[in-house]
Amino acid sequence: MKNRYILLIFLLFLIPLPVFADDDGEDAIEDLGWVAIGAGVIATVPFIAFVKVRKFAVKTGGSTVQIVRQMAPAYKPILNFHIILNSIGYFSGMFHGLMLSSNLEPISLSLALVMTVLMISGILLRYTSSRNAKMFNRLLHGQFGLVILLVGLILLHVLTADN
Repeated sequence: MKNRYILLIFLLFLIPLPVFADDDGEDAIEDLGWVAIGAGVIATVPFIAFVKVRKFAVKTGGSTVQIVRQMAPAYKPILNFHIILNSIGYFSGMFHGLMLSSNLEPISLSLALVMTVLMISGILLRYTSSRNAKMFNRLLHGQFGLVILLVGLILLHVLTADN
């Protein structure tokens, strides 16, 4: 069982490798940034939609309780998909930033900091058992303001990048 998880973690690091198939190193660095953005969007949008639909069904009650029961088995796979793709996006973004570290500017540094806070809070949310730690990380990881800040920093980074 553990070997399967080790293999999965190893494969996480291999997924961004196709961006280096091209000979031009500068394009590969840019492509790595786009892999990070794409993985983050693909990981987060379906997860947020699933959680919102589930919360709406719980709030409305009545016949929708049956819908919530039908959705329950899908939560773990969707959460795992969210974690795996966000991990790919995080590491792709960090490698993108390391390769461009000679051009470090405040927007990129802020972006790396916000990505790291969200990633660490997500990991702690998933793998801690303390009730207080879970509550704190749920509050931190689910902050709408941090998500808006992340999106804003990504947009600023893309718009101000040297072409």
